[in-house]
Amino acid sequence: MHLRFRLRALLLAASVACGAQAQPASTATPPAAEGMARPAVVLLLPAQSTAFARPAEALRLGFFAAHRASGETVTVQVVEIEDSSEQLAAALASARERGVGVVVGPLPRAAVNDVVEGRRATTPLVALNFPDFDSGASTDMLAVALSLEAEAQRIVKIALSEFVGTRHADARPRVAVISTPGGLERRVAQAYVSALRAGGDVPVQVEWTPETTARAAALLAAPTLEAVFLALTARDAAQLRGMIPREAQVFGTSMLYAGDPRSSPTAASLAHDLDGVRFTEMPWLLQPDHPAVMVYPAPAIPLSTELSRLYALGIDAYRIAVVWMKGERRFDLDGVTGRLRIDRDQALRVERAPLLAIYRDGRVERVELAR
Repeated sequence: MHLRFRLRALLLAASVACGAQAQPASTATPPAAEGMARPAVVLLLPAQSTAFARPAEALRLGFFAAHRASGETVTVQVVEIEDSSEQLAAALASARERGVGVVVGPLPRAAVNDVVEGRRATTPLVALNFPDFDSGASTDMLAVALSLEAEAQRIVKIALSEFVGTRHADARPRVAVISTPGGLERRVAQAYVSALRAGGDVPVQVEWTPETTARAAALLAAPTLEAVFLALTARDAAQLRGMIPREAQVFGTSMLYAGDPRSSPTAASLAHDLDGVRFTEMPWLLQPDHPAVMVYPAPAIPLSTELSRLYALGIDAYRIAVVWMKGERRFDLDGVTGRLRIDRDQALRVERAPLLAIYRDGRVERVELAR
């Protein structure tokens, strides 16, 4: 059976087991039927007909896994909507009218922007992506996301404080940022550049394509180069690794995680190619035997690395939501996506601190940092 439909069947089974009621994508959520418990949590996700169907299903699996593991008597209702501002507004209005404790969602960034710009978060809400602009967001709203840009900013801070050190008087470039022309890669590269400039460095920026290999190699041959930040996939980074001087330290985001080298020949090959490269990744993927991770079951159907991350986000979203709906505005969680810090009086965005890892001798090893 196709993965999408197998996941869908599991999700519906999970909804029944957890007392959730899946709503048709084309209709607004109706009032609770007589005798039916009012849902404490509404999980608002893209409908199966949208481009976000598979990410939504993986996230929903993780959300219900956390619900079951918690043992809490929290009623969850799933509401699916199309890519429609009207359906989003109707779903949020229905949740408000019924006195729902917290809404979790939406997932697409455009929909989260809609919530902020339309000032629609009149019920406690945990959005599953970051908006383009935080100003104007309701004080009842939080946003949690697997942001690569946030990972880039974090690893720059780690690199400058733990490995590269502060800038010396020498004004020659000591840091390079490498990306490809893709939109995501460019956004990650810009996050590196902004964080590096804030730290006192003006990096050399290299946009690599097979046609610009010679130019990239010349830029990377600078004798003063101390650190390189990669806005690349693991495959692209493996191709470029040989151009980077061995004395330069190399850093990246979770884009560089190719999977567990112990179970994937492809990941094992890339791990050897990327030897010495440090990157960020979530505990769910790097520490499956950690007690805090083992509390939650793995999905019944194997998921890709990307979908596994969304499954983990679903787990943490549930945990954040049950605290947020109780009125707590400042709290920390040891999440499966990283250490999570929530301080709504300071920021809309949940601060997520993933783990730091390094490729070494064909393995992925965790790097301990001083707290």
